[in-house]
Amino acid sequence: MATINIEKRKLKNGYSYRARVRITKFGKIIDKDEKTLKTREAAQAWAKKTEKVLLSKQDDIKNGTYFSPEASEKLKETTVGELINEYLKNPLTSKDLGRTKRYVLEALLNYDISQKIVSQLTANDLINHCQFRLEDETKPSPQTVYHDVTYLHSVIKRAKQVFKVNTNLSYHEEAIPELVSLKLIGRSGKRNRRPTREELRLLEEGLAKREMNRSSKIPFNDILQFSILSAMRVGELTKLRWSDLDHENKTIIVRDRKDPRRKENNDWEVPLLGEAYPIILKQKERIDPDNPNLIFPYNPRSISAGWQRVRSSLGIEDLRYHDLRREGASRLAEQGYDIRTVAKITGHKNLNILYDIYSTMEVKNFAKSEFEKYQSQKNSEV
Repeated sequence: MATINIEKRKLKNGYSYRARVRITKFGKIIDKDEKTLKTREAAQAWAKKTEKVLLSKQDDIKNGTYFSPEASEKLKETTVGELINEYLKNPLTSKDLGRTKRYVLEALLNYDISQKIVSQLTANDLINHCQFRLEDETKPSPQTVYHDVTYLHSVIKRAKQVFKVNTNLSYHEEAIPELVSLKLIGRSGKRNRRPTREELRLLEEGLAKREMNRSSKIPFNDILQFSILSAMRVGELTKLRWSDLDHENKTIIVRDRKDPRRKENNDWEVPLLGEAYPIILKQKERIDPDNPNLIFPYNPRSISAGWQRVRSSLGIEDLRYHDLRREGASRLAEQGYDIRTVAKITGHKNLNILYDIYSTMEVKNFAKSEFEKYQSQKNSEV
């Protein structure tokens, strides 16, 4: 929708007329232009002409056929929402999308920022978006809102090269210091949450009841135990193949393991320790005819969602499925495996993450040992 406003302005020697043309969508200004002329008639004529130009421009943007006249190469103008949709559909950019990034980008399509033209995006637009998000009824944390900022930036960074879209990356650099200063975004802190023995017992019982449901096909308890024993992510676990299982040496290949520095060819052969190998063999009873080569042929979202429902029903707080990976790594450390061996099992390229586990374990062992010495000395004095 276009609106025209002609403002009469008094000058020292007569009057001037400032014409403003604005294009709005869902009550938000998405494009505008203005010009000051000497007569009202000239201002009205310019406004009518500009209205047609801007409306035509919006139609071209919607159809993906608008190209910025200022761009040195032929770059089209498009909205943030249309760019995100292209990013999600294009095989080049969508094939390695993680679940979190896809969810965040899809959610961004529902906010006002998706109506902004990419090249006209400003720091203030991003700041307003983050403010609005923190006031959302879902009460997201600054750490959650930070995902919006980083994933949107990753999309816009590729807009020019992959999608030939005119961009303005300066909005991001200008907004970040202000967003941090206002505490509208924040980085996630280090987690050290591990489930207690009682929590694991309750989860096993709750998951067993869920498995008894007629509609349930997922062996939640086997997956829970295997997740801890292997320290695998749920997305890695659901990609395991029977053809990659080495029965003789009790190992299995984890295909395309997550690595922030490499997106492809990250196959890892890992040992199946303890009950991990027998748990895999149990899955032969549940082979899916549609996916006969998958050991755990289930949607990772369905596994996480079922686990979360049981956890919530039990009143267990601040425990995420990913914390089972830390639990698995911690158990390996407690069993005496050195840090590099544990890294080969868990797939950690950054050993600093594992150092946190080892240092926590060392502090606990040191404290326990020193208290036992203290008790022994005290008893000998009696």
